[in-house]
Amino acid sequence: MKTPDPDDMQEDLESGPLKQTGFTSKLQREIEQAIDRKERAKPRIKPYLVIAGIGAVTAIMLLYPWNAIHTRSEALTAMEAPIPIEAQSASFVAPAAINTALLIGLRTDHESTDSSRAVNPIRFSTYRTMLIAPVRGKLQKTSEGDGILMPYKQNFWKIDSLVARTKTDEIHYLSAHLADQPVKAETFADDPNEKLNHVETLRFVGNQYLSIDESEEAWVGSTPYQAERTWVRTLPQLKEGHTMHLYNKPADKNHVSLTDLYDSSINGVLSNMRLSLRSASAAPAAASAASTPAADQVGELAGESWAIERAPGRWVGKVAVTSGADAGTPERYDLRDLPRDLPDKVVNHDELCCSWGDIKANWPNASDALTSPMNDMIVIFEGGKLKFYSYGQAPNSAPELTLDLQQGEQLVMAQWATDHYVQEWIDKVDRYLPGNANHD
Repeated sequence: MKTPDPDDMQEDLESGPLKQTGFTSKLQREIEQAIDRKERAKPRIKPYLVIAGIGAVTAIMLLYPWNAIHTRSEALTAMEAPIPIEAQSASFVAPAAINTALLIGLRTDHESTDSSRAVNPIRFSTYRTMLIAPVRGKLQKTSEGDGILMPYKQNFWKIDSLVARTKTDEIHYLSAHLADQPVKAETFADDPNEKLNHVETLRFVGNQYLSIDESEEAWVGSTPYQAERTWVRTLPQLKEGHTMHLYNKPADKNHVSLTDLYDSSINGVLSNMRLSLRSASAAPAAASAASTPAADQVGELAGESWAIERAPGRWVGKVAVTSGADAGTPERYDLRDLPRDLPDKVVNHDELCCSWGDIKANWPNASDALTSPMNDMIVIFEGGKLKFYSYGQAPNSAPELTLDLQQGEQLVMAQWATDHYVQEWIDKVDRYLPGNANHD
């Protein structure tokens, strides 16, 4: 039925008195039908569509791989803002697969039982390097060998601790060479009127910088002499040669000073350290008017002699306070904390996934720890062992790999490979470290 025409309605109204009060039943029905058609013409959300939409959303919530998204986002977040271990355990889903390789260098100190050549028994060190990497989804030690194998620019270099002996001297020195070339032993002049023990020791190996201690014990004629020094050198500086007979060479220019590393901004830090040391030295004698000036009681602190040392979970800088040797007094140094973080170019990657307090809370017996740059591997030094865990793995679960440390063995290097470099390192390091390894 079509909508009533208003002119027809007007004609009906004017034709005479209404037979009924109000609208006629016919007119009412036509108006109601017109209104009903307009209502039906409005867009409506049908109930079965609403139910279907809710069902689809519910299916997405239940079936979509939110776990995978959570794992990926957690890994990305870890790279930007590490998550405390206790938070990981609380929201534990599944440990991340390890895709990173670790080239680790270790040092073991020894003491010679032969004291015939010097004032005291000589102390020296030996080194070993291991590569730990994933092979077909399983973490394992792929290579191991003597000495320190380090990445430097586009190549691998080897640092060996060699011994040169003469009738009167014993010299333990560090030799650096390209890893694919043979090591060349050096010769040292022998003075028959002198008995000399000289030792060079690695404290730290980065991918460019090295921290090296030197110690020397000698009889010069009938006079005993002892000296200890510490320097930070680059790999090329180590190759340039060795400083022997320290008593004839009070300074060694072949090193990296703190000013070289930080520029002149470090001078204010060193000045404050000197003032603090002088104040501490003068305090016990402050009441004595005849006391020696404090400045005379403090050795040199110029930032030329310094060291890189391992602290739990990180590398730290140490400034040497040196003192000259008087007759019968050894030339020594004391190390003081450098109140600045070491720059990335020195330590490369040196960050934990969490705080050292978090590590100790989960591994109470840990003495040190390392975390990979991708936060997919945590290495715990515990009870003479190296324990390797994947990121997100519960601390009380079995490690993915456990290796024994030698008695008193210390960390001197931790270098990481990621992405395609992992397989490249596995192949190259296997050629350069042909020692014992766990090959499958």
